[in-house]
Amino acid sequence: MRADAVVVGGGVIGAAVAWSLARGGASVLLVERDEIGAHASRAAAGMLAPISESLGGGALFELGCESLARLEADVEELRALSGIDPELVRSGVLRVAREPEAAELRAQAERLAAAGCAWLDRTELAKLAPGLASHFVGALHCARECHVEPLRLTRAFAGAAVRCGAKLLPHTEVLGVLRAGGRAIGVTTTAGEIRAHDVVLCTGAWSARVGGWIGAQVPVTPVRGQMLALESAGDHGGPILWSDRAYLVPRPDGELRVGATVEHAGFDARPTAEGAARLLAGALELLPELRAAALVRVWAGLRPGSPDALPLVGASPALPGSWLAVGHYRNGILLSALTGAALASEILDRRRLPGLEAFDPARHSRQNPRLL
Repeated sequence: MRADAVVVGGGVIGAAVAWSLARGGASVLLVERDEIGAHASRAAAGMLAPISESLGGGALFELGCESLARLEADVEELRALSGIDPELVRSGVLRVAREPEAAELRAQAERLAAAGCAWLDRTELAKLAPGLASHFVGALHCARECHVEPLRLTRAFAGAAVRCGAKLLPHTEVLGVLRAGGRAIGVTTTAGEIRAHDVVLCTGAWSARVGGWIGAQVPVTPVRGQMLALESAGDHGGPILWSDRAYLVPRPDGELRVGATVEHAGFDARPTAEGAARLLAGALELLPELRAAALVRVWAGLRPGSPDALPLVGASPALPGSWLAVGHYRNGILLSALTGAALASEILDRRRLPGLEAFDPARHSRQNPRLL
């Protein structure tokens, strides 16, 4: 098999990269050892919240807002090409505060007014979040933030890629990278060799193992996140509620998703009683009325963590012809559109999008020559 580019990994990042490359005219093979979106992308909450996640500072804020804008612009095309609705909901986010946190969040709201944020006092908050526990005295309201159904978004990217000419190879494991003349020329898989001019590694929490394929350590480790879903009564809309102990994402199908723990448990993706108990406690602290809600399901996924909690997106400095899109940690859904666009621009047009220095894979090798 041959292609201009082979994309390894069928999560939301790999699917977004495959679509962007195919949309740009490249022949693409997307290879996934399981099903499309089988791991972290299926487990995610689906929040698109660059302001709330970063509190309006740093690369995640700037690049997250850019990626959100790209996804908003692309969602209709994705829906039309794939026939799958990612269920983008412009819900807004309420970062709620008790009295000790109120002054800091009020100051953040003033600083972020240009980004559409505002401080809501207790009376204003009650209108948007009836039933919120009385010990929350206000909230930072980030009105432009959204959420999607993450598995549907992943499948929409993959389906759109296919409509643009890409081919999917699910249930196919990549075993290594082929080399010739000091550069990557494809991959070996359980289905045989795939020859390609460019090899894009989107391998999620398992990315450390690709270091042996490209000749350098890739500093990505698994970080378990547990979540649960409650059956939401009444209105299935409203803003995301976010405290320092939990967040609640109301889905159109009536589920109220509660997340998420941050645990260093290796590759153990099983939910635990302790994790579920912590999430339930956080949910009930936000909305005491949830005591009567039915517990629908509990699950966990493995996020791809990096040393600075930012992804590695771009050319691998260790092996020409190989590219990385790994280490997105809590923000793979949010950064998917920008990651796909960035790699398509660099691979197809040899042009790096501006502002991506914080995601440069080479930043880690400057600190430790053994790392990328």
